[in-house]
Amino acid sequence: MRFALLLVAGLALFGNALADGLYDGDPARDRPGRIYNYVRTNRDGSEPEYVSVFRRDRTHLEVYKRVRNCTNAALVTAVFDPDLGMATEVHGGRLERDAKRSEFAILSWDRAAGVVTATIKVDGAGPPQSVPVPDLPWHVFDFDLASLTVATPHLKDPHAGFSFGMPLIFNTDSGWELKYLGRADATFEREESYAGHDALRFTVGGPAFGDKGGPLWLDKRDGHVLGAEWGIPNHAEYRDFKLVLTSIDDGGAAAWDSLLRAHFDGCK
Repeated sequence: MRFALLLVAGLALFGNALADGLYDGDPARDRPGRIYNYVRTNRDGSEPEYVSVFRRDRTHLEVYKRVRNCTNAALVTAVFDPDLGMATEVHGGRLERDAKRSEFAILSWDRAAGVVTATIKVDGAGPPQSVPVPDLPWHVFDFDLASLTVATPHLKDPHAGFSFGMPLIFNTDSGWELKYLGRADATFEREESYAGHDALRFTVGGPAFGDKGGPLWLDKRDGHVLGAEWGIPNHAEYRDFKLVLTSIDDGGAAAWDSLLRAHFDGCK
C-alpha cells in the first residue's frame, strides 16, 4: 500500500510538471459564445458524425453530437479549468426535445490522487471505474478534442510543442471500460495551409499512440483545432480517427439553443 501511494504521488508530480507553464490562461484569448462545428469520421471519410462545441462561458463547455436529425444525439457538458487548460468534470447526456438533456454518465477527477473516475448511470452498467491519469493536462479522447480546442489558443509557445494525457471511455457490445491510453506528445512540424486556413501542423505520437499517431492542425491566428488524423479510434464502431472543422458560429447562447432545438424539428 505504501508503495502504491508513493507511486501515485510521483505520477501526480510528473503530470503537474507537464502542465506547468504550458498555458497563459489569458481571458483575452477566450471566445465565450463561440460554436465550433466539426465532422468526425474514419480517416477515409466514412461513418460521419457531426460534433458541435459550444464555449458557453470561460469555465463551461457543451458538446452536441449527432449522425442525423430526429435520431439519438449526445449532449455532453463539462467544467473547464482555463489555468490548467483541461476539463476537470464531464457529464454525459442525451439530447431531448426543447433543447433539454438527460444525464447518464459522470467523469470526475481527484486531483490529489491523480485518479479519474467514470460512473455510468444506466441499468446494468455496473460499478464506477477508476484509472490513474498521471499526465496534466488531460483530455478525454471520446470528448472529440472539445476541451483541447479551447485550451490550445492559450499555448504560450505553440512552436515548442505540448503534451497531454488521454483517458477514454470505450463502449463495446459487452459493456464499457474506462482506459488510460497514456501521454500524447505534439511536436511542431511546420506552417502550412489546411482546409483554407493558415495552420500550424504538429505530429502527435507518444505512449498513447505507439506507431499509430498522426497530424494535428491548429489555427495559426486563433489557436483552435482545425483537424486531426490519427490511427486509433475514440469509439468502438470506428477504425481510426479524423476530425475536421467545418464552420464557426459566434452567435452565442441563442444560436446554440436554436441548433439544439432544430434536431427534433419536424420529427414524428
